[in-house]
Amino acid sequence: MKRNKKTKVLYFANIPIDNQERSIGGATVLANSILEFILKDNRISVKHAQIRFFWRNKLQLIDYFFWLFRFPFSIWNKEVVSFHGTKDFHFTIAPILWLWSKLFGKKVIYHIFGGNFHEQYQELSRIQKTIIQKTILKSDTIFFETIQMIDFFEGENIKGIEWLPNSRKPIIKELKPKKFHKKFVFISRVIPEKGIIEIIKAANQLPKEYCIDIYGPIDDRHYKVDFFDNKKVTYKGLLNPNQVINTLSNYDVLMLPSYFEGEGYPGIVIESLALGIPVITTNWKALPEIITTNVNGILIDIKNEKQLEKAILAFNEKNYPIFRLNAFKSFQQFSNTVVFNKIIDSYLK
Repeated sequence: MKRNKKTKVLYFANIPIDNQERSIGGATVLANSILEFILKDNRISVKHAQIRFFWRNKLQLIDYFFWLFRFPFSIWNKEVVSFHGTKDFHFTIAPILWLWSKLFGKKVIYHIFGGNFHEQYQELSRIQKTIIQKTILKSDTIFFETIQMIDFFEGENIKGIEWLPNSRKPIIKELKPKKFHKKFVFISRVIPEKGIIEIIKAANQLPKEYCIDIYGPIDDRHYKVDFFDNKKVTYKGLLNPNQVINTLSNYDVLMLPSYFEGEGYPGIVIESLALGIPVITTNWKALPEIITTNVNGILIDIKNEKQLEKAILAFNEKNYPIFRLNAFKSFQQFSNTVVFNKIIDSYLK
């Protein structure tokens, strides 16, 4: 019997690297999840290429320089080039690599992480916009994370657009009863724009029985570990990707009072919903597309510790089971089986 030919794909993306704390972030974790999912499909032969090996600021330019020359050798026997990038990639080397791909007659799939690419695009000069329009925005399929970005670029008459929200593998099949213990957690990059100061100020006003813990890589340009000494919050350190779910499941509510410019659909929020854990987050960017106040969490204004305190105190033993059930139900549209199959379909069609 003749074997069906597999579609050969170059998966060009950053995934977390051992001993590189800076490589662990929402985009790299999602890229790794997508890669693991695709590798299980026997219709596709996937080769992963890591974009960056140097993770300190500006050192990615070293990697980009070398990719200018080695990229053609990486794609010559591939049928599909699957790009998965963030801002520093889109507006630097991506258009050149896109041209290499099309010069060699490859199908190009372009996946844009985060929720503010449309805003970054509007800030470009006319020449820069033309370059982006003639390259990455002419990919065979372009995946955007948020409805906001889809609406914007459809208005710009860009074709081949599809919605690819941040996604996670289902974690539990059904929700089991869980008591409310007043345990709240933050899991993300520990930077001001994620609402760290607001969490600390809100915690100072809470009754002593409330537990507020913080996990994530500390950006030493802003904080040191001892910054959290003598605070009513506890910094618990960095989590490896395989530790996040077990850690998160020990808490009642996730907090992410973010005003981070690149915020899309944060992976930690999707993971919380998958566990039936409600979320306190902000009326910022596309976050209201996934969290609805008094349904699967509570939305607050950015930089508002008073509203954060009020939101924390709004959860109680009576309403917590309802929040949990709604959170769990709202996860279904973010299940990786539903979402990641869109990428596989784009390779095969």
